[in-house]
Parts: sequence; structure tokens; C-alpha cells
Amino acid sequence: MRLPRHSTATSLLALASLAALAQTTAPDKAPPAAPAPVAINRSVILLDPAHGGIDSGSRISDSTVEKDITLALAFRLRSLLSARGFTVVMTRDADTAAEPNAAGSPLTLDDRAGIANHSHAVACLLLHATGSGKGVHLYDSELAPSAGVQPVEPWLTAQAAWVPTSHELAREMSGALRRAGLAVVSSTASVRPVDSLQCPALVVELAPETDDPDSISDADYQQRVAQAIAGSLVFWPSHAQPPVPIPAPPPPDAHPAQEPQP
Repeated sequence: MRLPRHSTATSLLALASLAALAQTTAPDKAPPAAPAPVAINRSVILLDPAHGGIDSGSRISDSTVEKDITLALAFRLRSLLSARGFTVVMTRDADTAAEPNAAGSPLTLDDRAGIANHSHAVACLLLHATGSGKGVHLYDSELAPSAGVQPVEPWLTAQAAWVPTSHELAREMSGALRRAGLAVVSSTASVRPVDSLQCPALVVELAPETDDPDSISDADYQQRVAQAIAGSLVFWPSHAQPPVPIPAPPPPDAHPAQEPQP
């Protein structure tokens, strides 16, 4: 059947309008899913006794090296924290820096950070020792705090989102040590691998109690330090606040809307 000329023109115009509408009207998109909360295990404490094996760390005195002090303090802390109901994860529990089940391959600083991050601990304590100064030196990261946890965190600045929480942990631990009559120095320092940790993280550096460097090995002194640290962690899990997750930016629209043709 032959259509009238004006009817054909009207039909073509209607089809063109429908095509333009189809190009400019995108289907409704589901709202992006909210990012998952940052994982934190409030019953786990991570202890990293620095050095080990052929890596003896600093020499405290003629008879004392750092690796032995950090491990001794870790054992005391593990006993006290376990008695308080915590699960304690240690990066090493012997005079070695070897990775378990890896034929004795050395445990690198990145390996230690990986163990810490995998544990999602409510507190990560990196244990060190020095012959300089007295008492306990506490350091949290000197990174500038970030707004929250990015979907993909740069490895060397992963601690940035946790800096406020780590600083609060340092404040509480410093107070507990002072109440125990121990000398305390609190500061910031980017001692590796603290900047790569995704947990409330502190460097706990034990120094001698007196002018005698070997006083760092005194069992009573180490026990008082360990008791003060363990005591400061009892109530910490109830108010430790993980950083907020930052949503990933929306993907670019692969088919941008086009203006309808006149």
C-alpha cells in the first residue's frame, strides 16, 4: 500500500526521535557497593622481635646483642598477653630470622610486614633494643596521616591511614610505663617496616635501666616493662578505632550520552 508523502515523513521523524532518545537515556545503574569495613582482629597482638640469626642487630655491650634482648622481651610479653586472653603472633620465636617452612630462607623486613598485615592485629609491636639512653623508647610512624584506607594502598605508606590510632596507642602505652616508674621517651620515626603496616603499630625500643649497659638484661627490669606494656593493652581493643575505608572512584562511562540531533 502506498503511504501518503506527509505520512512517510512523519514516520521517519518519529523513528529518528526514538533513536536519539535511546542514545541519551542510559539504563539505571545500581548504586556502588559500600566499601567493606577495615579488618581488625581485636584479640590478636603481633610481636616482631627485630633481627635474629646472623643478623645480631646493635651491640649493647661486650656480652649483649640486640637480637637476644628483643627475643627475651617478646617471650615475656607473649606469656603475659596470652594470660590476658590474647592470641599472640610472633614473626620469630627462636634465634633465627628464617621464614617457617621455607628451607631457612631469611625473613626480610617486607616479610615481617606481610605477617603483621595478614594477622589484622589490634596492635603490632616492633621490638628493638639499644645501648643509648635509658628506659623505653616508643616511636610511631612519622608519616602524615591520610583520610582513610585507599582501595589499593602504596606499600611504603600503608601506615598513613593508621597514624592517628597508632599515636593514641603510643599515648596510652607511655602513660602505663610512666605509672610503673619507668623512664619513657616518645617520638616519631620511620623505622622499617612500620610504614608498611596496616594496623596500630609502634616501635618499642628497650634501653638500659641504669648507666650500666648490661642492666638491659636484668630479668626484673624486663618483666616490669613487659607487665606495663601488657597492662596497657588490656583495654585497648575496646576502643581502638580502625581508619575508614575510602570508596573506589566510579569507572568512567564507556558510552557517554550524546545530544539528540535536531
